[in-house]
Amino acid sequence: MVSKPEAQLTWPVQSLLISILFISNLFPFYMTLVTFAVIFIFLFMLGLLGPRYIKREVPTSIWIFIAYSAVISFIFQNWAGLGISIAFIPIAIYFNYYEQVIRPYYVEELLNIALIGSFIIFIFATFEYLNWVPEWDYSFISPEINRIHNGRAEATFANPNYYAMMLEFFFFIGLYKMMRTTKYRKKCVFLFISLCNLFAITYTGTRTSLLVVIGTLFVFYFVLGYKKIAVGTFITATIGTLIAIKLGFLPRFEDLGFAFEDRFVIWEIGLKGLRDNFWFGQGPLTYLNVWHDYGDKYTQHAHNIVLDTLLSYGAIGTGILLPSLISLGKKIHQMRQYPILRRRLALICSFCSIVILHGMFDLTIFWLQTAFLFLFVVLSIHNMYHEVDTNPELQGEDKDYSRD
Repeated sequence: MVSKPEAQLTWPVQSLLISILFISNLFPFYMTLVTFAVIFIFLFMLGLLGPRYIKREVPTSIWIFIAYSAVISFIFQNWAGLGISIAFIPIAIYFNYYEQVIRPYYVEELLNIALIGSFIIFIFATFEYLNWVPEWDYSFISPEINRIHNGRAEATFANPNYYAMMLEFFFFIGLYKMMRTTKYRKKCVFLFISLCNLFAITYTGTRTSLLVVIGTLFVFYFVLGYKKIAVGTFITATIGTLIAIKLGFLPRFEDLGFAFEDRFVIWEIGLKGLRDNFWFGQGPLTYLNVWHDYGDKYTQHAHNIVLDTLLSYGAIGTGILLPSLISLGKKIHQMRQYPILRRRLALICSFCSIVILHGMFDLTIFWLQTAFLFLFVVLSIHNMYHEVDTNPELQGEDKDYSRD
């Protein structure tokens, strides 16, 4: 008789390992890498990542996509892309394990950890932005990175744009927790942390972020069923942002025209590369591999999630990914039938909205820390749905979360 993972490793131990990895994701990325490697090897040696203990294997389309990405990277001598393609393997295996063992109630604990961590990071980012202790190496990586992004806070995330996306995630986690609890004091705490994270976006100087927050606020409230609030919030936030820009309260908006010109140059180079290799791509970071053939604008990626995906994997590789994306969409649609899942559905939809909206101007999801936080939250969707679908007492129009 084959034993379950819990028979080899109890849930308290598994949840502790998940928490350790989750917390490490709030530290510099090299600490996340080391923690992930240690936990992955530990679970693998116990056999908890193998087919004997995992009911649902990694979808075939994901394996085909990884193989495809590695092969085309090798063919076009895109060695950075080949390395990333190989790194996809343990990530796919681990998060397939995570998706099946995570318990919905524990996701709430992870979200609490995220908010506590985000506030600590906010304090550090304030020190960094104001340079209160010049002797500190705020970049955590090298002085060069800090000079490149002079005047912009990156906290523990290597790049101000990555920190900005993390702040967007943190803000909506706080908003979700505030909507979930019935306790006034907790509402105030969650609101305070959310506002701190929203304010910290100004530290990053990432002009896209406030636009992403405005658009995602509409999505969040609309999914909750508060359509009038969704429209009102969207209009109010838009007007408020425009006034703040006009008064000069938001950094780096004075050169917004230059920023768009810069993006247009990058997109033009990306489109030229796409026209020459529409079907196949050259693997991850194709832009980095081909930019010198089409122009003089150096950067790592095409700064658009659609363009960069097509440029890197071609129409064929992108098509291979579609079944997994469609499967996620179907699961999101299934969650709509249960009122008890509405708030969690709003959080998950807001995360997807952040990736899509921010992805129109940057590819910040293609980074270890932003991707991990996204996967930790979104991949809990299966067990959230399964818990309600198999428990009739949780179903019905009058049901809601067991709130804290």
